[in-house]
Amino acid sequence: MEQEEYDYSIGLDTPYWIQEIRIKGKVWWTFQTPVSVSFIGIMFFTAVIMVLLTLPFMKILANVSIIPLTLWIVVPWRVGRLYVETDPDGKKIHYYLWGMMCYIKGFVLDSRGIYDGERRVKDKSKIIFEKTKL
Repeated sequence: MEQEEYDYSIGLDTPYWIQEIRIKGKVWWTFQTPVSVSFIGIMFFTAVIMVLLTLPFMKILANVSIIPLTLWIVVPWRVGRLYVETDPDGKKIHYYLWGMMCYIKGFVLDSRGIYDGERRVKDKSKIIFEKTKL
């Protein structure tokens, strides 16, 4: 009888740390933290954008304490998670966005026709047919 070996690559491919908060030995809260460079980068980029967009309105936002917290912490966290966890067409988001930009550059913005594997400019000269006697 053969024993099946456990495949450790399943655990290594998982981009999450599952964390638990325990109080008196009981699990009180469980949450997942996406751990990847793209998550941290997108979260930082979104936080900088949110700070720059809300900086002119800081006097108004200072009166309500929950709004800056939400805009500067929760929104970047959610955008980072959305970026990491979404797989359109089974690809990572950055590969999908790169492919979409290449498609827009190559086919939407370039209106030349493709003939024999090359881009061709449409010939603007008229074709004139003359009558001939055969």
